Amino acid sequence: MALNAQGYFNCLKSYLNTNHYGEVQAKDGEILLKDKGFGKSGTKPIEYKVCLQTTGETLVIKLDAKNNKGSTPPLFHFLDDNAKPWSKRCDYVVFNLRRNSLFVYCLEFKSESIPQDVPDQLKASVDWLKALHATIKAYTAKGSMMKATKFVLSNHPDPGPYLDDEGKYLQRDHTIRHYRYDDVNGLSLTDLENSNIEMIR
Repeated sequence: MALNAQGYFNCLKSYLNTNHYGEVQAKDGEILLKDKGFGKSGTKPIEYKVCLQTTGETLVIKLDAKNNKGSTPPLFHFLDDNAKPWSKRCDYVVFNLRRNSLFVYCLEFKSESIPQDVPDQLKASVDWLKALHATIKAYTAKGSMMKATKFVLSNHPDPGPYLDDEGKYLQRDHTIRHYRYDDVNGLSLTDLENSNIEMIR
């Protein structure tokens, strides 16, 4: 059964195990995302925070949330998670319902580097979206289109060598838009630029 974007967003709110994934609620038209990383010194963790303005309804999932033992639970409990493709994931997945469309932002937080496996992490996160979409459809016959984009945020002092000629997208994967934390903090979700939108139907 094909649903409109609002109906599918309601499904996600109902079906997603937000206790497991550490749901972050959008409040007063903004969301605060944060993650810890290590700078070049590597001795003391640094907390990176990004505040983004929102319009419409927003659901935020911390996909790599730690459990009370300090480890990250497997995405699929019935599959072995040890060094498998589905063990990779990004930090946050933000579902944003606006203008009768469901936009999904996959965001990976990095510190002062842009490691080679960033594309793998973000691809695996879009694959998780596809698996989520397929699972809901298989069990409930409900479906709708999601528009997914991928971003990496970093505090890299000179990200230029890792980016395209315009200094926006990763050379390793042109679908991943790079931002420095200072440049994205305070922006609206709608201001996050990425012309590479993956349609999940």
